[in-house]
Amino acid sequence: MPVSQEREPEELLYRMQQGDRAAAAEFMQRFGDRVRRRIRGKLGHGMRRLFDSQEILSTLGRRLDRYVCNGQMKATSLPELWGLVFRIADNSLIEKARVFRSLQEREGEDGPVAYTVLQRLRAAERIGDEEPLLEIDRALTALSDPIDREILSQWLMGFEHATIADSVGLAATAVRKRWQKIRETLRELYNAEEF
Repeated sequence: MPVSQEREPEELLYRMQQGDRAAAAEFMQRFGDRVRRRIRGKLGHGMRRLFDSQEILSTLGRRLDRYVCNGQMKATSLPELWGLVFRIADNSLIEKARVFRSLQEREGEDGPVAYTVLQRLRAAERIGDEEPLLEIDRALTALSDPIDREILSQWLMGFEHATIADSVGLAATAVRKRWQKIRETLRELYNAEEF
């Protein structure tokens, strides 16, 4: 392999360290297949039915772009860059698995809203790679208050009201009241007959 081709990834890393978002995009374009193979290897057969490696790759690309854009690219060598890339991919898999598992396990009065959100996410996955994220964004955007958005985000990740209350600095009763309004907003958004 010519020396110039061996150095190209190092040049991309250098450009990313300088905040060059085009270098991050080029890195993902050139090495995305390698990352996608690793993602698919980590997904068991059952998980492959729920998760699309291309969607995780898209999430990885957005997060890598954010690192570069915000000047957070701390990798100083190719092994460090690959470590960062694989860590972001692993975290994306964990987050997605947690959301799906959380929605599947919800019972009681939260069961119907969890079922509806889960069905919408699965339907969105069949449409395209970015659709589940857009579906979650749609739900979050329907909430005007940033605290309500944080409550919904944490609920999707499986946290209980008491834990969410500690995180957002409110009493558990206040979080439960807000959650009732959030549920009503989601019901209106999805035109569900009953939650």
